[in-house]
Amino acid sequence: MNYFKDDYQKAVLNNAKAFAVALKDCGLDVAGDPAVSYTETHQVILNVGYAKGAEIARRLEDNNIVLNYQAAPEEEGFTASGSLRMGVSEMTRFGMAPDDFGELAELIRDVVANGATVKPRVEALRARFREMRYCFAADQIGARLAELHDLV
Repeated sequence: MNYFKDDYQKAVLNNAKAFAVALKDCGLDVAGDPAVSYTETHQVILNVGYAKGAEIARRLEDNNIVLNYQAAPEEEGFTASGSLRMGVSEMTRFGMAPDDFGELAELIRDVVANGATVKPRVEALRARFREMRYCFAADQIGARLAELHDLV
């Protein structure tokens, strides 16, 4: 990862910001400061209502959208979890870009706000991203291993 860190970290941050803004544009309650596009990390936090996090996370997972629920700072614990925590790192590695996260935001909105079933649409979106990025291709491994051996 160190070899790819500059490009990868920039892509992750751009994707997280685009995802957060897209979720907000979909009418969802995104936590964070809008002046920095709601996040300065790989994570986006979505507020879904007191004690609704676990149930909404389950509904999303039933539609192949996997994330974590968590308590917001003002909530007393995980039994009151009213937020969802979503990271963009893995799907950035599979090549998703800001516009793709906009599509994902719409799917999440459809489940969270409308109770829709979007599993086939999620599967179609995911099918476009099968090749791992920010890693060496098989034909590049030999040269990289030789470089490492020269260092030792």
